[in-house]
Amino acid sequence: MPQLRRFLMLALSVLFVTGTLFVPVVRAADVTLSHAALERVVWQVLLTEGGRGYFEGGPDDTCRYAFVQEPKVTGASGRIRVRFLFSGRAGAPVGGRCVGPGDTFDLFVSGVPALAGGELYFEDLRVEAPDTVYFRLVSALVEEQLRRRLRYPLKQDLDRVAATVGAPAGYAMSVERLEMSHVEVDEDALRVSLDLGLSIR
Repeated sequence: MPQLRRFLMLALSVLFVTGTLFVPVVRAADVTLSHAALERVVWQVLLTEGGRGYFEGGPDDTCRYAFVQEPKVTGASGRIRVRFLFSGRAGAPVGGRCVGPGDTFDLFVSGVPALAGGELYFEDLRVEAPDTVYFRLVSALVEEQLRRRLRYPLKQDLDRVAATVGAPAGYAMSVERLEMSHVEVDEDALRVSLDLGLSIR
């Protein structure tokens, strides 16, 4: 997310200049992420194999696989909603052929943006999909994988930015405190307020 990194680099620079060495500096930073930017986050954390995110199998599997692709992010009523194109098959090779159910359809994932352990994630995650024979076989796997993988390591990114901004020679700067004090989701963007605590050693 280049735009977020540029914003954070500027914010950390200002925090450092206005703070005092050896004293943690705490300020609030307001960050606005467009839905297009959130789609790039989804690509970064989930769609890591040729533009697909596999829950079962991989790019070379043609008989047993499950993946999502082509994310589209929207938002309303405090929730982020991501539409994926889902494709899957639960087949087995029989006599040189693949036998078993499969399907392709739109799958919707929604949740309330939250922050814990330095990671942005979906609280109250919900998965909506057609009630097909095939999806009933894999729905638990898909939901568990989405809960685990739709997470963005924000603190890790902030620490990298802090290291890039840097402190005077002989000192190191890191993010010691990171909290999200306000979340707003609308049809255009996600807006959050981040409270940052910086440590300079």
